[in-house]
Amino acid sequence: MLFFAFPGVQLLDLVGPMEAFDTANRVLQHSGKPPFYALTLGALSSRVDTSSGLQINAVPLDRLRERPHTVVIGGRLELMNEGLDAPTLKALRPLTRSAERLVSICTGSFVFGQLGLLDGRRCTTHWLALQALREQHPRARVEPDALFTHDGHLYTSAGVTSGIDLALHLIERDLGASLALTVARLLVVFLRRPGGQSQFSASLRLDAGASERINQLVTRIVEEPGADWRVDRLAKRAAMSPRHFARVFTEETGTTPAAFVERVRLEAARRALESGDETVARIADECGFGTDETMRRVFLRELGILPKDYRRRFHRGGRMQRATRRRPVLPSRLRARQA
Repeated sequence: MLFFAFPGVQLLDLVGPMEAFDTANRVLQHSGKPPFYALTLGALSSRVDTSSGLQINAVPLDRLRERPHTVVIGGRLELMNEGLDAPTLKALRPLTRSAERLVSICTGSFVFGQLGLLDGRRCTTHWLALQALREQHPRARVEPDALFTHDGHLYTSAGVTSGIDLALHLIERDLGASLALTVARLLVVFLRRPGGQSQFSASLRLDAGASERINQLVTRIVEEPGADWRVDRLAKRAAMSPRHFARVFTEETGTTPAAFVERVRLEAARRALESGDETVARIADECGFGTDETMRRVFLRELGILPKDYRRRFHRGGRMQRATRRRPVLPSRLRARQA
């Protein structure tokens, strides 16, 4: 598994996923099994300056003894304006052609775009760079609201820490859900978030130019997701006709009233499932879904997961606490070897 570092790369894009894969290796070793991942930090030269100013040591690509099975490319926000130079792309091209799995973190997807790998493929990137990715690679199927995507042998993730979510997803595919869960616990993350989970909350999705009247109404919706927020009642609060209100709300927020209310209710239900022990039916009622069947359909459509499974993965109670009583995994040095 090759993690490619170019000058100015954001260090966490590489170190976060690398730590997840190394933790998987250490879990295996602690149980008497051989490590599964051979991790290599590669670059054009032996030393690379990162975006934070830290310098890292790497294996020059021309010294690799074998072609890597998986190539992981990190990002930096500048990639949305200026891509990698021709010599770097030339060195990467044969590696990406022969690799069985290609992974990008954050704006690393722009590198895949430069290499012509995004055409017709589902992909994502940091939310700040989504529009630039669409404009520069119009044939790519850019997913605007996903933590990570998977299309064939191509995997892409959103901003920075979502690279850990994608790494856990790959560990689960390679080694099973049980080991991925152990890795998540050791990294102190609440298992892996589903790939379709939003990059940011509904309240942060609003256009900064929304009027004070709409902002006040939005605040009420967020504070009381279970209230009756049908369009006619919202319009009455805003002193508008339903048709005029729907048009104004959509223009000022970028989403319809119904879609916004559903998103707020979805987030409220997620928080309740993560932190409380109420039944799914009770949560559905309190969050304004009406029935647990309605909430189930929304969860499946938006997150690709059932409410009960979401609770099992992300609940902050017993299972996570009990895990701390298990024998700890003994630390070992990260082994960087050619894939």
